[in-house]
Amino acid sequence: MCVLAFTALYQVQQKGFKFTTMINAVSSSTKSSENQARRAIREDFDKCSVSTFQSHSEFWGEVVKPGISSGQNKGLQTASAGDCCKECQATRGCNVWVWCSDAGSCGTQCWLKRVGTASEVKTHNQGDHVPWISGSVAKDFDRDIASLPTVNTSISCVLLTTPQGVIRIKLRPDWSNSSVEYVRRVAMTKELCTLQCEFYRAEPGFLLQGSLRAYIPPNAVTTPGPKFMERGEIGWAGGSAGPDWFIFLGSQAATHWNHDHTVWGEIADAESLAVAEKIVILPAVAAKPGEMHMMVERVPFTISAG
Repeated sequence: MCVLAFTALYQVQQKGFKFTTMINAVSSSTKSSENQARRAIREDFDKCSVSTFQSHSEFWGEVVKPGISSGQNKGLQTASAGDCCKECQATRGCNVWVWCSDAGSCGTQCWLKRVGTASEVKTHNQGDHVPWISGSVAKDFDRDIASLPTVNTSISCVLLTTPQGVIRIKLRPDWSNSSVEYVRRVAMTKELCTLQCEFYRAEPGFLLQGSLRAYIPPNAVTTPGPKFMERGEIGWAGGSAGPDWFIFLGSQAATHWNHDHTVWGEIADAESLAVAEKIVILPAVAAKPGEMHMMVERVPFTISAG
């Protein structure tokens, strides 16, 4: 079969806004597959059509990626509203975006945001004095658990894939069945994990902490730990029901915690523990002496059944 790659460039200019999208498609031996690919490209392109933008409007939402720099994190700037929309489309967790159309007041800032449901897409500010152009993308909304597959109770391990390597976690439903049900459900459906599935706190010799926030309600049940936590065991952070969690990396049993944490898993092997130890020594800073050490660059992960 002969397969030829081709590239098409589309430019749209309307109402003073111009944006460009580069489209890659594949020509196959069958005309139907070629037409199907072109339809998919056209539909994706239309999602960022200027006809869907709202001028002089600022949509509200939880910030996924800011438009201004903070510390070592560079703010997102784009050349046009269309490019800002495309950034939202390509960013996990984004379904609302706002772009500055007045370089004199706010440059070319592009803010990526998220709301839980389509009905929550609301205007925070509107009028001729507002320099923002806003839009939304129909993705990454909260999911109804009833619409998801039944939890596979045979899943005994999950894999966290990080830039530093894979962490294999053995699940312990005998310690907290409701917690394991949540973790299994998130691992079964790839798109459930949000941009906040990441490690963000590193305390060498003590713990590595992160979030397992998904587009479904978190576990809501706390269960006293079955024993004092030991090295490599995993629980929800702060005595909560999640979705923030941690890997205990202390050399001695955590008698100081008593049975305060809901514990639901343990590191499955030495290789996985070595990956956790590699992550926990990455640069982290505390705002004040004695406070938590937050990672300079957060470490993202994906989760899957293993």
